[in-house]
Amino acid sequence: MRKILVGFDGSEGSEMALNKAMALVDEYGELILLAVVPNPAEKTFLDIEMYKNMKKKADSLISDAVIDIGSHDYTITGMIEEGDAAAVIIDIANKLDVDLIVLGSRGTSTIGRYLLGSVANKVVQYAHKPVMVVR
Repeated sequence: MRKILVGFDGSEGSEMALNKAMALVDEYGELILLAVVPNPAEKTFLDIEMYKNMKKKADSLISDAVIDIGSHDYTITGMIEEGDAAAVIIDIANKLDVDLIVLGSRGTSTIGRYLLGSVANKVVQYAHKPVMVVR
C-alpha cells in the first residue's frame, strides 16, 4: 500500500494496528499516525485543563511513536487533530487520499477514556476508503 492512515491512541489495539500497517506499507510509501482529541467546544464534560492534558498526551504519544518506529524506506508522519474521532479519521483519510485506514478493534485510549471499538465501528460503516480492523 502506498499511503496508510493509522488511528493511534496508545491502546494495545492501536499498537497492533500500527504493527500491521508497518508490514503493509510499500517501500517509499507513507505511514500516517493520527491521534484525535475531543474538541472542548463540542464536549461539555471536557474542561480546559482536561483538554490541555489530553492534547499534551497526544503530542507525546505521536512523537514517541514516530521516534520508536525509527528510520525506514517509507515516510512516517504524525498528526494530532481535534473532534469526533471517527469523523476526523474519515475526513483526514479523504483529504490525504489514503489507500487504507488501519484501526485497532478494542481498547481504551491512553489519551482519553473512550472505547476504541465504537470508533472502529463508525469508521467501518461510514468511510469511503478501505478499512482494516486489527484484533
